[in-house]
Amino acid sequence: MNTDEKDYSDFLNGDNSGFERLVIRYKDGLIYYLNRIIKNMTIAEDLAQDAFVEVYVHKERFVPGKASFKTYLYTIGHHKAVDYVRKSEREYLTDFSAEEENSMGSVSGPELHALEQENKEELYRALDGLKEEYQRVLVLTELEGMKLKDVAEVMGKTVPQIKVLAHRARKALLLSLKK
Repeated sequence: MNTDEKDYSDFLNGDNSGFERLVIRYKDGLIYYLNRIIKNMTIAEDLAQDAFVEVYVHKERFVPGKASFKTYLYTIGHHKAVDYVRKSEREYLTDFSAEEENSMGSVSGPELHALEQENKEELYRALDGLKEEYQRVLVLTELEGMKLKDVAEVMGKTVPQIKVLAHRARKALLLSLKK
């Protein structure tokens, strides 16, 4: 039994400190991920809190072994962010999806990793210039270290779609960093 499963089991058995440990472990990463989607830290914090509330209120929904707790939590957060964006689109009649796709050169994992280490601030600026879907897949795979299967579940796509998306996102990021 891993740490998340133990903490969740403690929570299910009435020990709220197990839930508190899960919140402490994942809140910052979840807020950062949601902020990449929403582009508003305050709203991202609210959505992350809503995701944790949903986990707390519906504690019986998470099934250890079916998915990791992190995947489960990020999926809830992702759905809340998407719902928020859809609601905002209706309210403000804003089209968030009108973006162009670029054709880039190839990049390998080690090159990307070296660029990340070289200058984080430059990386974050470059990330901000990418399509939202590219930002999401890079944050989850590279910064959060999630497996492709888990990223696919969070983003509601298949693993092959995530592989293609991640490849294109890395290429776009490299091109942006070269500029």
